[in-house]
Amino acid sequence: MERLDLEDVFNEAGYPRYTFVRPKEYPYLRSSFKSEGKHVTVAGPSGTGKTTLIKTMLSDLKIGEGDVLWINARQYSENESGLQVLAEELKCSTDFNEITELLSLISFVVIDDYHFLKSGARLEIAGLLKLWHEKGVRFIIIGIAASAEELYGVDPELGIRNDPFNIKTQDDKFCSELLELGERALNIRFSDGLKTQIIKSSNGVPSILHVVAKVCCIEARVDCQQENEVMIDNDLPKIRDSVLRIFHGKCRDKLVGLAKGKQQAKSVHNTYFDIVSNIASFDGTEIPTEALYRSIVAVITDAKERGKKATSFYNCLNNLSDIIDEKGLNDILFYKKGAKHISIEDPSFRFYLNLLDIAEIKGRIHLRNTGYPYDVAVSFSGDVRSTVEEFIKELKSLGLSVFYDFDQQAQLWGSDVRVKLAEVYANDALFMVVFLSESYPERDWADFELSVGKEAAEKRTTDYLLPLRLDDVKVVGVRSTIGYVDLRVVGVKKAAELVSEKVEAANA
Repeated sequence: MERLDLEDVFNEAGYPRYTFVRPKEYPYLRSSFKSEGKHVTVAGPSGTGKTTLIKTMLSDLKIGEGDVLWINARQYSENESGLQVLAEELKCSTDFNEITELLSLISFVVIDDYHFLKSGARLEIAGLLKLWHEKGVRFIIIGIAASAEELYGVDPELGIRNDPFNIKTQDDKFCSELLELGERALNIRFSDGLKTQIIKSSNGVPSILHVVAKVCCIEARVDCQQENEVMIDNDLPKIRDSVLRIFHGKCRDKLVGLAKGKQQAKSVHNTYFDIVSNIASFDGTEIPTEALYRSIVAVITDAKERGKKATSFYNCLNNLSDIIDEKGLNDILFYKKGAKHISIEDPSFRFYLNLLDIAEIKGRIHLRNTGYPYDVAVSFSGDVRSTVEEFIKELKSLGLSVFYDFDQQAQLWGSDVRVKLAEVYANDALFMVVFLSESYPERDWADFELSVGKEAAEKRTTDYLLPLRLDDVKVVGVRSTIGYVDLRVVGVKKAAELVSEKVEAANA
C-alpha cells in the first residue's frame, strides 16, 4: 500500500479525510438535513470547519454531487442580484419561476462564503427563501455570523423554516481527537508537552491545529507515513516564523491596510497604526475602545498633544467601520460606529496577532513622525491633471499621504477654499510638489498656491518646495538655484520614488 503524504493528513486547506472529528452540533445538523423542507444556515469564523462539516454531512446521508448545486459566492462578489447569481450557475434567465423549476430537480442548493455576495444579492435571496420553502427548494447557507444574522432578520416567518447553526471553536477533547487521528494515520506521536501547546495555541480552531501540526512534522523531517513510530517534540516559539508564513497571505496585507487607514483629519498622527498595535497586544477577542483610549491617548502627558491625539483617535474610530469594509476585513473584524468594543471575528486572526511582531507591520507602512498629516501636497495647472493623477497614483502605491483637491471635495465643499488651501500649503504638508508647466504662471490658483508655498518654505529649516519640471518654462518666484527634477527625463514612476526617498529621510 502506498504511504500517505503529510499533506494528506494535516492540510488546513484540504478536506480532512483522515482527521475529521464530529463536532457536538453534528447530530442536530443531521436531523435538520433529514427534516423535509428545512433550510439550513451554518455560520461561524473562517477556519472553523463549516464547509468540511457540510460536505461530510452530504456524504454521510448519501447525497451525491449531482443532487447538489454548490455555489462559491466568491465568484459572484460583484453581482448585485441574487437571482442573477443563480441564473449564471444554472445558465438560464433570471425569471424566478424558471430558476425555481430547475432548482426543484435537486436536493440542496449550497451557497458557500455567502458573506462575499453584495448586500443586495444576499437580501434578495433571503427574501425569497420562504417562497422556495413552499416550493420544496432547500438552501444551505454557509457564511460568517454577521451575514447570517442579516439573513435571519429579513423575514420573521423564516425562523421555523430555517435551522441556524453557529460553529465557533471546539473544545480540547475535539482537538485532542483530531491530533490522535493524525498521529495514527502518519504513525507518529507528539510529545505530551507539544500536544498541549498545539491544542492551547489553536484556540479550538481546526485549521490552526492542522497548520501547527504540519509545521511540527516538517521540522521533525516527517513528510509521509512512517514505517516505525516517530516521536515528535518541539517548542512552539521556535517554529513561530514557519507558522506565521502560512498565515501571512491571509492576514498581513489586510492588517497593513487597516494600519494605514485613511486620511480624514489633520491630526491623524499614525493613530490607525496605534490602534492596530494595541489590538495585537490584547489577548482576547473583545477589545474595549475605552482601553484603547487609555493606552493611546491618556498616556500622553502634554495637554495640547493629548487633545490632538484624542481628536485623531475619535476620528479614526468614526471611520473604522468604513475602513473595515473598504479593506475587506469584514470576515476578520467587526466594529459598529459608537460601539464600545472592537470584535475579532476570526480566531485564526487572533492567533496570527498573538505570534506577530508588530514591527513587521510598522516596516510596511509610512509612519509620519514629522507631525504633518500629508506627506505631499501638489500644485499644478488644470491642463496637466492627467499627469498629476498618474503621479499621485504612484505616490499612494508607495504608501504616501497626498493632498489632492479632487480627493478632498467633500471637505472643501461649503468652506472658504482659499482659506482651506492656504492652511494646507502653509502648515499641513511635509513637501509641496510644484508641477512647472507653460500654463502654470497663467493660472490664478496656481499663483496663489505658489505664493503660500514660498512663504512656508522661508519659515522652514528643511526643504519644502520640490519643483517638477514638465517643460522649459520659467516661473517667477521659483529661484533658479533650487534643485528641480525634470519629469521628461526621469518619468512619473521614478519621480514618485524620489519623493518617497525624501519623505523616508524626513521621517527617519
